[in-house]
Amino acid sequence: MFSSIEIRRVFYDFFIKKEHQRVLSSPLIPAKDPSLLFTNAGMNQFKGVFLQEEKREYRRAVSIQKCMRVSGKHNDFDEVGKTDFHHTFFEMLGNFSFGDYFKEKAIAYAWELLTVNFHLPPERLWVTVFQDDEEAFRIWQEEIGVPSQKIHQLGEKDNFWQMGETGPCGPCSEIHYDRGPEFGPGEFFDGNRRFVEIWNLVFMQYNRDASGSLQPLPAPSIDTGMGMERLTAILQGAANNYQTDLFLPIIERTAELAGVDRRDPTRQVDLHVVADHIRALTFLIADGIMPANDGRGYVLRRLLRRAVKHGKSLNLQDSFLHKLSSQVSEVMKPVYPELEQNRDFISKVIAGEEDRFNRTLVNGLKIFDELLQETIAKKQPLLAGKDLFRLADTYGFPLDFARDLAMEKGIGIDFDAYQRELKNQKERSRASFQEKRKEISVLKNISRWQSEFVGYEELQAEARLLAIYVDGKEAARIGENEKGILVFDRTPFYAESGGQVGDSGCGKNNEAFFSVVDTRKAPSGAILHEVQVQKGSLQVNDGARLEVDRARRQQIAIHHSATHMLHAALREVLGLHVKQSGSRVGPDKLRFDFTHFNALSGEELEKIEQVINEKIRENISISRQTQSYEEAIGTGAIAIFEEKYGDTVRVVSMDNFSRELCGGTHLQASGEIGILKIIAESSISSGIRRIEALAGEAAYLHIQKSFSVLDQVLGHFNQKSDVVLAFLKSLEARAKENEKLLKKGRSAQEMDIEGLLKNTRLIDQVQVVIASLDCTDRQQLSDLADEIKNRIRGIAVLYSNNDGKSHIVVSVFKDLTEKFNANIIISKVAPMINGKGGGRSDFAQAGGEPIADPEGLKKKIDRVLTGHNEA
Repeated sequence: MFSSIEIRRVFYDFFIKKEHQRVLSSPLIPAKDPSLLFTNAGMNQFKGVFLQEEKREYRRAVSIQKCMRVSGKHNDFDEVGKTDFHHTFFEMLGNFSFGDYFKEKAIAYAWELLTVNFHLPPERLWVTVFQDDEEAFRIWQEEIGVPSQKIHQLGEKDNFWQMGETGPCGPCSEIHYDRGPEFGPGEFFDGNRRFVEIWNLVFMQYNRDASGSLQPLPAPSIDTGMGMERLTAILQGAANNYQTDLFLPIIERTAELAGVDRRDPTRQVDLHVVADHIRALTFLIADGIMPANDGRGYVLRRLLRRAVKHGKSLNLQDSFLHKLSSQVSEVMKPVYPELEQNRDFISKVIAGEEDRFNRTLVNGLKIFDELLQETIAKKQPLLAGKDLFRLADTYGFPLDFARDLAMEKGIGIDFDAYQRELKNQKERSRASFQEKRKEISVLKNISRWQSEFVGYEELQAEARLLAIYVDGKEAARIGENEKGILVFDRTPFYAESGGQVGDSGCGKNNEAFFSVVDTRKAPSGAILHEVQVQKGSLQVNDGARLEVDRARRQQIAIHHSATHMLHAALREVLGLHVKQSGSRVGPDKLRFDFTHFNALSGEELEKIEQVINEKIRENISISRQTQSYEEAIGTGAIAIFEEKYGDTVRVVSMDNFSRELCGGTHLQASGEIGILKIIAESSISSGIRRIEALAGEAAYLHIQKSFSVLDQVLGHFNQKSDVVLAFLKSLEARAKENEKLLKKGRSAQEMDIEGLLKNTRLIDQVQVVIASLDCTDRQQLSDLADEIKNRIRGIAVLYSNNDGKSHIVVSVFKDLTEKFNANIIISKVAPMINGKGGGRSDFAQAGGEPIADPEGLKKKIDRVLTGHNEA
């Protein structure tokens, strides 16, 4: 029996002997194709090669790719737990040919590996081909020797593969394994559990464009995909994927925590869902994805909540998933050592999110009970789908929970309305994702142009003007004082990308002078110079001398090199789980967002600063080199997953301290930074922290200003620096105490209850006090109103202006609430101050605009109370 580790070895060894280049798995966030939410196939990282947009040093490749299928065309989310072989996270074994071999060798390789190397009996293998692919049918029958009755010709739905709505595609041939009569009848048909697809051979011949039409690829290629989990199940003689060495340790640990028998048939779905989802969570977090309310983070959050729901069905009431993530790391660390490196961080992220969900679940249950009682009171047969979706989306309250609890009361759920809301949410999530990756509003015909960037080597360059855009429209000319966008054939101006702001500067020729205020990049590669013409005019094909603002570029480079050092220092001090989640590099400061679960302590921030400034003083050389993407990643360079990389990448290195893929501008040595100072650390979302820092001259000026302020404080209070903090704390404590005494005295003066009681009047045989008070906050009003209503056993309506707002409170003695309802009274009074309010039958309050005429308001409130019962 093959272990999963041995299966990987045999697979790699086979194709390496067939002259295939072993290629590392790309991250679950597609580094080379941000149009995808997740990497969902082994071919994703080769998409540019299939389209001949990229070139590799090899024409044959083999990989085992991490994949997620939870969205879009390839979405297995709802199948998990219901079937033996579907997963959210899985691994795909694949071999690829880029214009090298085609159908004949692809089929022969697959057959040889399965029957010779993995020892699968040929008589148990069945094949499907595309109905129009006679060539594939012939190869299987005549060259491989598969009987014709075991080759099934199917339609486009089953045997035509494509990665997404657009992109490379082609007919495919699938290899199926016959598991034996205990799993079903001997007839090969869709839905028969006896036959399991294990390998899909895609003959990549076409590219499907946005219109849906198929265009032949320049060089027909091969893309194959075989599920690691399915192959392991077959080679280990398991009835399903969950009985293999990839899942069993996780399932056994889950059953142990729950105190259930893992073989209990009533527990299988719950155990399987938990095992699948904890694998997905562990790998997603290891690749830098954090819980969020949209995009990838929302998928992670949804997976966790679904796993918790199934855990509760196993009677796991307390947080448990973080304990299972360590089991995933234990199983997979021989192949993915980053799981072990990030084990503690992954566990903390999951534990924090799980605890947060458990708290919101309690709140959701209260709201669900209210909705259920309201539905019963209205004698409605179904709970509203919109309300159920709000419960699921806001509070994470699972639909299954709602359905089961509602059924206990004989109430159903409006599933169709729920699905409509879910569809709308998915569309919003994908729109958000698309918006985040959108580089620039597309200018008409901008795709015709490309610009050569020469700004690494020089800050001045002669260039030819290719295109002019004024008011977003292409123009032949731009005149004096006009603003527009210019595209040149070559430029030293760096276009905003990778978090670094665009260059500014100027340009000129004998006829014109213009300022460049910003620089951006179009998807086509054209560099867009946002300009204002100061003198003269420019026409298409004019020449110009472009000059970057040298001083500003230097300050940007200082902050960009400092950003790389900050990233490296964070990983050194906090751990290798730290991954960049966003950045902004400007001439004035840097902002760096990163994955980390806790606020940084003062000691940690001091240590990070210390590490960076020590490396600055060491004056480390900053080198740049161009490498293949795989070579760079293989030698430890850090990629920023939200960025899109080509086959060849630029690596910026600082000795052994920092090594990142980066296209930005940098210094020659770290000593040019001078000094770095962290000025802020904060949270921007769950598991994402932000550091703001200054470097170079900006840091020096900040420190100088801080010391100047400190000197003024020391002089003003006549204190020394080592004792001034204690002195100010003591001063603050005395000030707070004095404020309490002052407030107490003021409150006593304002709360002259006896004086207010003198203004009591009768309304419908009930004693009422309506009064305006000066400078009293809402709490004081509430306390005073309650005391008055108890003293007079009646009604108190008090109002005041405070801090630019007005407050009104209505307090009604408990025996009078059937006659005078405070909540109804406040609903009539609140509009008088353009405000809103609410409360209970015995107490209600409102806030609004300042009251300009207190006496006039008093008369209006009097009329409300007088006519209350009539209303």
